[in-house]
Amino acid sequence: MIRKVKIKTATADIVLEALDSLSLEEFLRSKHLPPNLFQVYARSAGDSLKPILSNTHIADVPKSVEIIIQCIRNTDLRDVIPQKTFYKKTNDPVAVVSSLNLGGVECTQTVQEINPQQAKDIVKDKISGFLGEYSKAKLIMVGISGGGDSNTLARGLKKFSVDHGLNKFFSFFTLVFDPLWPQSAADRASELCRENDVPHRICGPQEIKQLLNMKDGLDVCYADFCDTFGANTSHFFGTYLISLAARKLCRDAKTDEYILGFNREDILAELLFSLMNGQKPLSFPVRKFAEISLLMPLWEIPKLILDACYPQYSLPNYQERKDETTFQRNIIYYLAHGIEDVYDNLGLSLMHGIRKIFSNDWAKLGYDKDFDLYASVYADEDRKKEVTAFLDRHFNH
Repeated sequence: MIRKVKIKTATADIVLEALDSLSLEEFLRSKHLPPNLFQVYARSAGDSLKPILSNTHIADVPKSVEIIIQCIRNTDLRDVIPQKTFYKKTNDPVAVVSSLNLGGVECTQTVQEINPQQAKDIVKDKISGFLGEYSKAKLIMVGISGGGDSNTLARGLKKFSVDHGLNKFFSFFTLVFDPLWPQSAADRASELCRENDVPHRICGPQEIKQLLNMKDGLDVCYADFCDTFGANTSHFFGTYLISLAARKLCRDAKTDEYILGFNREDILAELLFSLMNGQKPLSFPVRKFAEISLLMPLWEIPKLILDACYPQYSLPNYQERKDETTFQRNIIYYLAHGIEDVYDNLGLSLMHGIRKIFSNDWAKLGYDKDFDLYASVYADEDRKKEVTAFLDRHFNH
């Protein structure tokens, strides 16, 4: 059943229709309105007014009672909520991007459909602009996983290399180690690299052991890591190992730049974690590890756009993932995607603002040369000792 509800603001009363199967909170969220911006009232016969809970289902309010949703700020919703929406259609759409036009007579929204080719073009343009501004090396190592994010790098970097003649070369690598990085993911990465005629190196467990000068096999190291730090910390093991391998490959190739496929929500999640814990964030989209730089050319691009480029790579990658991770990581990624859902490009605006604030004052990294380990200045001393003791058990100095 449909029910009329009235939204009252300082500037206007708006009467909207709502499904009575929804709670008032669900109704507000369906209109992209934050429930805590409103107090809900029921006005019955005799003009009696009573506050009611926002989780009240509309069907539970008698039809003889008027539902009033009062904005508790003098906010003109017409300035911030789209009054008109314009749609840009395309053939074979796989994603949409939305943008708001603010500051005019009224807020309007443009919703643009994106097909796979358009998504690839967006990524190519971002990569080209980024490398033109930040990259100096002639050879860059590129880590790819076989999933949607990092595999979009192959075509974008290949195009950049072609456009710049012989000024840029890229060498791709993929690590293989079950259960973190299955062989099937490396096969997908190889397929994409073959299509784009770019060099690709697959490092299995034995190759990783030799590359990183490890004492034991990778399986022994991983089991000890899980026993020491918890089975749900496998993501941190993988992140460290990829960066360690990338820096070693850079040194072997006598270059000082490498690329990983960090996307918008990856960076936003990291920033939120730092700020919520009272810490200065680490630098982005370029991060220095002594003489070697990590480049993040996908940092502005939402994950959904990256996935739209190669869905045949994205879906299998998700299905193969190890699902254990920490509570903190779960919630921080939830919040990063939630911010982008609250208001169009809010996350990107926060990221640009944080870059300005900390441009000359990023968090520092302490360097342990013995283990090629970079620790945040905020790291607990006891935990640092625990980490270095672990590394000493498994890596030769």
